[in-house]
Amino acid sequence: MVRVVWFIAIVLAAAAAQELSQPPELMQQPDGGAATVPLSNEDAELVKELALIERFELLRNLELFEEQEAKKPQEQ
Repeated sequence: MVRVVWFIAIVLAAAAAQELSQPPELMQQPDGGAATVPLSNEDAELVKELALIERFELLRNLELFEEQEAKKPQEQ
């Protein structure tokens, strides 16, 4: 019984500590920080470049996967 009480106390303390560890500006915003902030032109360009790099990486991975699939039937 004592172990159960200690366990509940630890869980509640951890939850309270996690809530206090959030940055104050997130706790003050009613939407919890979900509102988007307009990006500067440099940031917007960087996001576009990162998205393009991610698409190329996905395409490259897909091509490698298709090459492996094409080799398997030939080996059998």
